[in-house]
Amino acid sequence: MTDNITTQAAPSKITHGFAAAVVFLFPALILVLRPADGLGLGLLALAGFGIAWQQRGSIQASREEKLLYFAVSFFFLVALLATLLGSIDDAGIKKLSTFARLLLVIPVYVFLRRVGVSLAAFWYGLLAGSIVAAGVAMYQIWEPEHLGQAKGITHPIIFGDLALAMGVMTLAGAGWFREQARWQVILPLLAVLLGLLASALSHAHSGWLAIPFLVLVFVWYARTRIPAWQHWVAVAVLLITVASAYFIPATGVQKTVTRTADNLSTYFQSDIKNGTRSNSVGTRLEIWQAAWQIYWDNPLLGVGWGHYQENAQALLDTGLHNRSATTWEHPHNQFFAAIVGGGSVAFVAILLLFLIPAKLLMNVIRRGKTPDTQRLALAGLLLIVAYMSFGFSEAILEQVRPVSFFTFYLAVIFAAIDMQSRMARSEPVKRKQSLSVTIIAQDEADRIEPCLQSVANWADEIIVLDSGSSDNTVEIARRYTNKVFETDWPGYGPQKQRALEKANSGWVLSIDADERVSPELRHDIDAVLTDNPECVGYRTPWAVMVYGHRMDFGRSARAPRRLFKRDGARFTDAQVHEHVVLAPGKKGTLEGRLYHYTHRDYGHALQKSAKYAWLGGQKRFAAGKWGGGLPVAALRSLWNFILIYFIRLGFLDGPVGFVVAVTYAQGAFNKYAALWALRREK
Repeated sequence: MTDNITTQAAPSKITHGFAAAVVFLFPALILVLRPADGLGLGLLALAGFGIAWQQRGSIQASREEKLLYFAVSFFFLVALLATLLGSIDDAGIKKLSTFARLLLVIPVYVFLRRVGVSLAAFWYGLLAGSIVAAGVAMYQIWEPEHLGQAKGITHPIIFGDLALAMGVMTLAGAGWFREQARWQVILPLLAVLLGLLASALSHAHSGWLAIPFLVLVFVWYARTRIPAWQHWVAVAVLLITVASAYFIPATGVQKTVTRTADNLSTYFQSDIKNGTRSNSVGTRLEIWQAAWQIYWDNPLLGVGWGHYQENAQALLDTGLHNRSATTWEHPHNQFFAAIVGGGSVAFVAILLLFLIPAKLLMNVIRRGKTPDTQRLALAGLLLIVAYMSFGFSEAILEQVRPVSFFTFYLAVIFAAIDMQSRMARSEPVKRKQSLSVTIIAQDEADRIEPCLQSVANWADEIIVLDSGSSDNTVEIARRYTNKVFETDWPGYGPQKQRALEKANSGWVLSIDADERVSPELRHDIDAVLTDNPECVGYRTPWAVMVYGHRMDFGRSARAPRRLFKRDGARFTDAQVHEHVVLAPGKKGTLEGRLYHYTHRDYGHALQKSAKYAWLGGQKRFAAGKWGGGLPVAALRSLWNFILIYFIRLGFLDGPVGFVVAVTYAQGAFNKYAALWALRREK
């Protein structure tokens, strides 16, 4: 996940051993030892704060890290805002302190990224957690004091949900277990069985709503990775396990299903006025309806966390709901709890909390360097999908132990992926396809040399087209290649097409003089250009460097398609904002960044913006477009700022992100103002 390569002292064996011990013991103890969740999380977080203090200002977080930090921070900040605007009381403070644990993702990740995550501790730890959960569950159902219901040292619902999550996450490591020894492939299957058994013995089966969604995740992951027969065997094992749990009386699954069906029938046949809607299903439906009504009355920021019950009581007093709507202090649904506590803003925040990490993990699964990174990402994706599913029937993030579990594994998995990715890039890769690098330039003497250095002694040929430079751009280029050509300037698209026509290699990397190929991107290109590349072209994510800062969001988050197969490819004739048209075939995206030093200074930024705006206005004028006049120009400017700074998360780039968003907004106004001026002159 990191873009920067820094030289750091290797962590000691004691530090690495400590991290491995916590990662291994955490899942085994979280359901049976009361301080296990806070102790393990707290120790790692403290170590992370120490490392963050040592590294302050020396390392800029990667784009993926910023997104992860934003996902957890935004949710907490929204909860804080809702609490401050509501009545600050013990209930609200209690909820807020629970949500604050999500922030520990950041220091725990920082620590584990530095010291590394032992894959053995990770996978065997999840296995141990599943075994311990099943063992405790079987012990407790025979103990009279537990009334035949397993719960460990927590609530039965939480016990069942976390046991199920551990078992399913272990299954994601089936390939890793098999690599250790062929017989170990049975261990993740055993973990799933034990996790489901522990969940069943908790008699809190609402979490089983997650099973269909988890199966879909496995199907999506396995569709191109394992033989079809193995895929369907895994699904069959899961379905047989669920069916067995249904027919074994001790699990109580059949009894729960029957009771739920009866409760639904009773609920819909009863009358709210006579107060008969009081069974478990009816209670939840009443709670959810009351929660929706509370949200509808307070749609923006809700009524504050911890204030559901008092607002539900007010609805009950007006005769709108049955008294069962006030049974619990929260709506027994994480999404309803969010809209009641923080309104629409909190609903967006909780979606981002789940969906941003999920999207990052899906990207790793699609483009992961090694099977290990993909397995880790699958485990993380299963965790998120499980929690989203648990949230349909329980306010899962309003309980301390589930929040600690979610926080811990989010940090561990992303840190392990980062470590595995860095290890993969440290392995040399030999490119099998020939590669030409094409560069167009004009008066780039101050920037072209670092560009050429980034591809020298790597590309098979370097082609530079200069369009009448008045400085020594040509002389600098000839130090690195003998294929330097001086031409006129027909526009960006035609010029890049000229450079493409001079390329002789099977593949072409088209870059500009103000860009540099990072070592990570070089490694990725070498890795994908095998004997038979699966794609005909690849996008290369930009890392725009502005005012000494690497931009990761806004317009800078784009990934232009720069690497492509030469045969069948051509550039459009556009004077500006050209793009390459590829031969039919699959397209891909690489992870390594293409560094783009787009502005020399602020003055150059203004000149470049004005140039592109004028060219854009001329292009639209030549195409006969109207443009809408100055009011539309102003609205376009405002929309560009909102799009870049807020929707595309430009604010995560700090003060520089604001300056860049304003610059783009100004450029948008200038483009449409130019069109307006050209039409008036005509």
